[in-house]
Amino acid sequence: MKQTDQIFWCADQAPTCKPCTDHSSIEVAIIGGGMAGLAAAQAFAKRNKKVAVIEKYFCGAGATGKSGGFITPNAELSLSDFAQHTDMDSAQTIWKFIHSGIETIRNNITKLNFDCDYKDNTGLFLANCPRTLKKLKEEHNNISKLGYESQFFDTQQLQKIVNSTAYAGGMTYQNSFGINPYQYCNALKHHLIDQGVQIFENSPVLEINDHTIKLEHATVQADHIIVCVDKYLPDLNKLQDYVYHAQNHVLVSKPLTDEQVEKIFPGKPYMIWDSQLIYNYYRLMHDQRLLIGGGDIFSVYSQQKHNYKYGKRKLSNYIKKTFPDVSVDFEYQWSGLIGISKDIGPIAGPDKKHPHIYYITASAGLPVATAIANYSVEYLLDQRTDFDEYFRPDRKYFIGPFTQKILGKKLSFAINNFISQDTVGCF
Repeated sequence: MKQTDQIFWCADQAPTCKPCTDHSSIEVAIIGGGMAGLAAAQAFAKRNKKVAVIEKYFCGAGATGKSGGFITPNAELSLSDFAQHTDMDSAQTIWKFIHSGIETIRNNITKLNFDCDYKDNTGLFLANCPRTLKKLKEEHNNISKLGYESQFFDTQQLQKIVNSTAYAGGMTYQNSFGINPYQYCNALKHHLIDQGVQIFENSPVLEINDHTIKLEHATVQADHIIVCVDKYLPDLNKLQDYVYHAQNHVLVSKPLTDEQVEKIFPGKPYMIWDSQLIYNYYRLMHDQRLLIGGGDIFSVYSQQKHNYKYGKRKLSNYIKKTFPDVSVDFEYQWSGLIGISKDIGPIAGPDKKHPHIYYITASAGLPVATAIANYSVEYLLDQRTDFDEYFRPDRKYFIGPFTQKILGKKLSFAINNFISQDTVGCF
């Protein structure tokens, strides 16, 4: 099996845009060339702003390009999770907001003809135990009451679409699809270049000081600075108490035969994630490769582990146990870190001392990152503030700043994360 610091589709990629080596001034400087950064660049460019994107490696090299490519409204947090954290009216508002991010991504793909392995597959949320099936039923009812299409399956019904006895049941999320997220970022990058946006790759930011961005060989002055990085944000001495990391492991198989695919999905393929506390997810990619990802309790908050044998064994065994009649040969393995907040929800808001600096980080899901990127433009240019209370960094957490100083960052994030996911999680 090939071990790599990059996921399957990023393994042989490299920067194609020149680094930033000249001192310059710009209206909007965006730090980070992932989903949030590129979406923000697109939104600002549509408002006729002069925009530059400054990327440490290459666009799509970070958490975006290394994700599983799931485009779905349930990205870490369900509608019921949001309702528990706030109230149903607020949850409905957030849910509609997330769907706006989905539509931005879909419109880019369909109207701009992005080549990114777009697969219009339904999202399927599966319960691993009867207790979480009750939670899924509640989620299904909440989704349906708001007018969104959803189907609920008991154990017998589910086996007709996922050929396994491992699950207690499940529910669907419509308006879901899969993409190759690196290819999406690459397509959006070239579209932005055509629109006059400057893209600088291989340009790590060393410091942000008021309106000045310091790079290794240059400085950039900007009226507005949008910081769209995750696990590296504390390295810039920004939001150190609010952003941490979680480790994810991904396996990609050799191409499956039609017979193997049919043994997993008797009908059409779905994009699947389960209700484990540290959940697993899988879907079919191009060439009928099976992608499976997830974490484990022993490494989720540790420093990055390369060639992590336990992660490979855990995910491989999960597929063997779930589909005992299918022999899947995994060809690629990747382990890496993603940025998270204490309650799994995204963080978005201005710097307290410098309101022209806006942070988009710990965005749980590619549609959320896109929606917040669009919102950041309206916040800075139109003074829109209606989502500030949901996404601001210093919102209320189960473990506050004082207790975090006593427990430490790692333990504080672990406790908060588990509590935030308790509405559906099971061991």
